[in-house]
Amino acid sequence: MKKGLALLALFVAVLISACSKETSVEKATQQNQLNTWSFSVGSTQYSGTIDTSYVEDFSVFQFINVEGFTPVNNGQIFVSFGGTSLQVGEYVFPFANFGYAENGELVFETGTTTTDFRIVFTELTADRAVGTFSGTVLESTTGNPIVISNGRFATTR
Repeated sequence: MKKGLALLALFVAVLISACSKETSVEKATQQNQLNTWSFSVGSTQYSGTIDTSYVEDFSVFQFINVEGFTPVNNGQIFVSFGGTSLQVGEYVFPFANFGYAENGELVFETGTTTTDFRIVFTELTADRAVGTFSGTVLESTTGNPIVISNGRFATTR
């Protein structure tokens, strides 16, 4: 009986992991200008280099995940967007997500009340993904709304 349960658990684990396909491209370096991101909060500008971009395939949905960094404040960005198919166009929550952290602590993030946050995918080829983003996100420590503007990303795939 225990052996049967262990085999069933293993089968379920394999089935779950098979539902998601991740293809990662980690090509960026600090000098690589093809893989960049930036955004503004008021007069404060955030920018850096994208070091990871990958597509995740779920049974019905596809998502592009873009992750990057900045050497100042040990900043990290995460942008994720998708839907039933990946194509040029506009994505909104819950199909458009954003997070920014400094020194390992989340600073800004999308949430269920940030319905005006938008990611606009302007270029999608086999080799490149380019887009813009803007709208309201939440300040993680207070939950206060913060407006992100002039958001941009460009990455090789």
